[in-house]
Amino acid sequence: MFTKLKLHTTRLIIRSFNEEDIPDYAKIVADPEVARFLGDGSPHSLSQATEYIVDVINREQKNGISRYAVQTKEDSQLIGFCGYKEIDDYTDLGWRYAQRAWGKGYGTEAALAVLDYGINQLELTNILAKSYLENAASLRIIEKLGFPRVERSQSKGQTIICHYQS
Repeated sequence: MFTKLKLHTTRLIIRSFNEEDIPDYAKIVADPEVARFLGDGSPHSLSQATEYIVDVINREQKNGISRYAVQTKEDSQLIGFCGYKEIDDYTDLGWRYAQRAWGKGYGTEAALAVLDYGINQLELTNILAKSYLENAASLRIIEKLGFPRVERSQSKGQTIICHYQS
């Protein structure tokens, strides 16, 4: 049976997405700086944001493995997401945050909580976290997770650093 996620950290609530989150999420991914490392690097439209969140909700209802909304406890504002996506033989741990959330440690705080949830509650193995070499903030979060195996690859002419949990 599907149970909606709700995790609490010191400063954050990490929870299941719902359709009411679409307008706030759309604002986040419409920002060119946020979108720089997404897909083709272009900001996302409301239609693309809607499609993404609906997909996230559907994936979570299937098996609990999904991207989860991250909001601050202080003001209950959606600041982005952190969570999982099944890809081939691995489960990708990823995140995306509004610029207003950058540099405050929220990414690491959420990633540590979601990683613990994935390992201990969802019983995930073969977790992967990856980032473009140029995305220093994401690489710092991944390093703090302590994944033991690292590989480099190329995508769209850019170096990607892949960290494997197992």
